Amino acid sequence: MEKKLIDVDASMKFNGTSVLEDIKFKIHENEFLVLVGPSGCGKTTMANLLAGLLKPTSGHITIKGEKINPKVHNISIVFQEPSCIPWRTLWDDIIMGLEIKGADQETTEKRAKEVIKLVGLDGFEEYFPKQISGGMKQRVAIARAYATNPDFLLMDEPFGHLDAQTRYLMQIEIMRIWEKEKKTVAYITNNIEEAVYLATRIIVLSKLPAKIKAEYKIDLPRPRDLTGPEFLKLRGEITEQCEVVED
Repeated sequence: MEKKLIDVDASMKFNGTSVLEDIKFKIHENEFLVLVGPSGCGKTTMANLLAGLLKPTSGHITIKGEKINPKVHNISIVFQEPSCIPWRTLWDDIIMGLEIKGADQETTEKRAKEVIKLVGLDGFEEYFPKQISGGMKQRVAIARAYATNPDFLLMDEPFGHLDAQTRYLMQIEIMRIWEKEKKTVAYITNNIEEAVYLATRIIVLSKLPAKIKAEYKIDLPRPRDLTGPEFLKLRGEITEQCEVVED
């Protein structure tokens, strides 16, 4: 039986304008949930609510039955834009979350080595951000996010700025990492192919004011064949639901 981690029942307005309207869904432990929808439909607002960076105008968002709070709960976020700190080495960047949480040196070094190996950055520990590619910078962000062993990992279009080939390679990597670590992930994207490739479940948001338009449980075997008939059928159905043209 699936175990609920996060419960969402919320609406959000800005200056009287409804952005998210009566959004209700659950996120289960260890699932890879993907939220998709047309550009400008409020996906990033939804991400900020899930992270506890915003509070809903009405309703609630809870984690383990408590109102979600990044100061209290172990939540990690990977944003679209590279977030490496220019003056810190990759090692120092990756351990930043552990430092903030007050982890001892032995725990910090052990976990840092684990996640550096996990994301394939062995040998680059002393590099600075200016010395590495965009894809590698996102690996650093993912390693930093995983380092604290989060209960919940939120990824807001983390590969949106990457070129097509690097993006595809990063999709393969994030699946490899997820299958090994099995963290609970909410992933935001407007790329339907990416959503079907990654998700265990997809929630489709409508245009503003955003409502939940459809939900799909994705049972396709992994690694997923982007040219397989079932994959293409799902991609087509979800694209129609999203009212968008794919990237």
